[in-house]
Amino acid sequence: MENQNTALTHIHESLGAKMVSFAGYNMPVQYQGVNIEHINVRENVGVFDVSHMGEFIIRGKVL
Repeated sequence: MENQNTALTHIHESLGAKMVSFAGYNMPVQYQGVNIEHINVRENVGVFDVSHMGEFIIRGKVL
C-alpha cells in the first residue's frame, strides 16, 4: 500500500526535508541535520507536523 501525503507534504519537500514512511504517511524526519535542528529549537522554536494524527468532520447544509 502506498503512503498518503498530508496537506503539508509539498511544503516539506520544497524546503528540502528528508521524507520517511511513518504510520502510513510520508512525513519529514529532518531538514538540515539533527545537530543544526537541535540548536535551532534550543535557541528559537521548532514545529512538528502532526496533521496525520487527526481528521476533521464537517457537517451542515452549506460547506
